[in-house]
Amino acid sequence: MRSSLSRSKLKCIHEGTAPCQRCRKLGNRDCALTRPVSRTPRSSKARRKDVGDSARATETPRQIDDSILAAPRAAPDAARRQHTQSESPTRYRAQAKQQPLPPSDYTKQFVSSHIDNLSNSVILQAVNLFINTFPELAILHLPTFIAELHAEREPESKVLLGAVLAVTKAQLSVQSASWADELLSREHYALYAKDVLSDFILQPPKVQIVQALLIITLHEWGTRDFHKAWVYCGIAIRIMQALHSLRAAPYPLDMTSERRHDSVSLAVETRTYWACFIMDCMVNSGTYTPPMLPMSEMEKMRIARPLSAVEFAFGPDAPPQAVGGHHSLAGQSTGMLDVTQSFEILVGGFDIWAQVMTFIFNDGRRAPGMCAPQNCPWVPGSPWSQSRSQLEAWRAGQHRKLHYPSNSVAVHMTLGFGETFVYLNLLYYVSTLMLHREYFPFLPTPESEPRGPVDQPMLEAPAPEGWWNESSRLLFGAAEHIATVLHEASECGVHLMTPFTGFCAFSAGYLNLYVSKYPRMNLDRSPRAKECLKMCLDYLEKFRHVWKIADGWIKTIHHASVLYERATEDRTRYQGRTRADFDTLHQSVHEFRVVDRSDEHSREIRGAERPLAPATSPYTPGAIPEHELDTNTLLNQLFAEVSNNLEEQGAWSQWWPAIEQVDLQSTGHSMPMAP
Repeated sequence: MRSSLSRSKLKCIHEGTAPCQRCRKLGNRDCALTRPVSRTPRSSKARRKDVGDSARATETPRQIDDSILAAPRAAPDAARRQHTQSESPTRYRAQAKQQPLPPSDYTKQFVSSHIDNLSNSVILQAVNLFINTFPELAILHLPTFIAELHAEREPESKVLLGAVLAVTKAQLSVQSASWADELLSREHYALYAKDVLSDFILQPPKVQIVQALLIITLHEWGTRDFHKAWVYCGIAIRIMQALHSLRAAPYPLDMTSERRHDSVSLAVETRTYWACFIMDCMVNSGTYTPPMLPMSEMEKMRIARPLSAVEFAFGPDAPPQAVGGHHSLAGQSTGMLDVTQSFEILVGGFDIWAQVMTFIFNDGRRAPGMCAPQNCPWVPGSPWSQSRSQLEAWRAGQHRKLHYPSNSVAVHMTLGFGETFVYLNLLYYVSTLMLHREYFPFLPTPESEPRGPVDQPMLEAPAPEGWWNESSRLLFGAAEHIATVLHEASECGVHLMTPFTGFCAFSAGYLNLYVSKYPRMNLDRSPRAKECLKMCLDYLEKFRHVWKIADGWIKTIHHASVLYERATEDRTRYQGRTRADFDTLHQSVHEFRVVDRSDEHSREIRGAERPLAPATSPYTPGAIPEHELDTNTLLNQLFAEVSNNLEEQGAWSQWWPAIEQVDLQSTGHSMPMAP
């Protein structure tokens, strides 16, 4: 009796995932489920068993939940799809191993079949989530897109949906949605979209391909594949320019292209062209790559202004008017722009953002001539002043109900524009932050109060009375507003997590850390600095579950915290050190294209530390090994000693002597670069 039972346990039950429960328990490697199987559909009872087992399994890139295919939507080709439904993930993997085609082709086929079988309900909810979560990519005209999917799903529409699902599935990690159980992992959708797009990029241009490329650009940026993001964005722009040429040219080169010429198709193409502009601004921020689609090019091409949300959704009464001539550019309207015109507002804002980041990454105030009297930030007409004036004019052109903190996130959430409201305010405050931070010291002292650079190159003209105090108020006020608007959004259930908003949280987190350690830099006007720092870190902790790009930001804030903690505990530890001594850390603080440079940060912080010295002198040559001494080291020690013996010259006397007291030419060295 017992022998018979044992033999029965050794049998493969041919059900569930490979290996089946009995084979797995007994270590039987010859499970039938791992062998090549035929494509003959299994019984409905066996399929239901597969669905139940798969639903309990953890989703990985190699184990796809079979329940996704359990409820096909009604369609003319339902009979063809029924065959796909009958295949379990195990069979799919087994076939991929046995067939001569590469695994990527099987992935493409599987995801393609899965998209064919997605229900309309899931598609609508995924597209709605995408439209709300990514205001910078408000390019999908929902009625047109759904109509395309209701018909026979063409490859162009499917690849666009695959790209949408790749970025929306990532968002669902911080949201609870039962319908998300029907979706695959975002890696499946991303790989499928990129694979299909590679077949389309040299085909006749279509707007769906441009839109899919833009979405994949954002996906690649968030997963820290910056080069691919930049290339995808460039391809999207070229295809969009080809589309525009086909429409605008009186004698188009491609006479075989089938083009729609109604007002809706024109509105979609217009939005998509401006989305190319926004993404070009974004992927070139924090890099040294030239923009491919500046505003001057948009004006030259006479691209129509984006329609409002209402006009875009229901269709315009008349075709949009082109820019140029008597029509103003997007974001430069003479009238007040309300929340329904948010996409046009974003266009104008990102144009300014691109100018700000270009100024900063071309060395900012350290660029040749930027410290000359006519180029000081408070001088009208200086590069800094021009960007600041454009930013304030852009803000003034928005309806007052769009301004935070005068208006709350909750109010706009009830209108369905919560994410857009947050995004517009983040764009304004992070631009303000980046402009003002450029002139503030990187490593002040605990007693330091607002003022400009403290080391070379120095500004060559004095600031007007109270200018630095006002600059400090705007700088740290912007950091606080970014933290609180993101926190309010989270409390309201408005989960806005795009790479750009993550950069805003990172930038605000760093500034709140800075002012929490050096409160006098804002004249004690930032009592909530530690609280706001926590808000930013809480946001980034959630953000990192959506996008890998957050890991580098969190590490940069950590290393800045280590530096400032040590500097405030022992003021002699980094005495005489400036921004130049922490060049890599300073670079990471500015970067939207964040790279993990943790090891370099640690080496800089350790390398800049001063050794312990006798009380009679802060630094003596004997405190450093003789073979490590050089002229630079001795010069820095001299500066520190002189500073400690000079009469009080203000808050910065302990850092550097008056410039006229140091003969740099005789030493053969120049002063270190300043903030």
